[in-house]
Amino acid sequence: MDIEVPEGLNPELTALGWLVGRWEGTGNGTDHDGKDFEFEQRIEFNHNGGDYLYYASQTFLLGEEGAEPTPLGMETGFWRPKPDATLEVTIANSDGWTELLVGKIQVTRIDLRTDAVVRAEGAVVSHSAGQRLYGKVEGDLMYALDRATTEHDLRPHMWARLKRV
Repeated sequence: MDIEVPEGLNPELTALGWLVGRWEGTGNGTDHDGKDFEFEQRIEFNHNGGDYLYYASQTFLLGEEGAEPTPLGMETGFWRPKPDATLEVTIANSDGWTELLVGKIQVTRIDLRTDAVVRAEGAVVSHSAGQRLYGKVEGDLMYALDRATTEHDLRPHMWARLKRV
């Protein structure tokens, strides 16, 4: 198994070491109205010696060939692993909500589900729950994000394959 442990990484983060770095690529999604879309994404996981990774993700809606991508959304947050291979992730989303996810680390696979969501009054979408799957496949970061809102049950929302840059 190809597991990286970046230099200076807090030993408590070893199980997440493979995530550290910058990832870019494209993906597909279905919006809250059920319309399909394509997007470009940049994700960065980094560390500062603490017992957490910090995370930032930016997505851009891809339009017609040659058109400039349009900002779609941004997330930032913290990934905090526990000694028993569980994981707590706190994410703030530019659409007006903050989500606490909990899950399990299984070598290069991470399964997360929503524990709590707090929405601002002006939230763009009434996000109420989610689940995420992250994995390292052939050196790439692959993920799938399912989302529920007050208008629909949990369903696929975004999925992508990103390359380390």
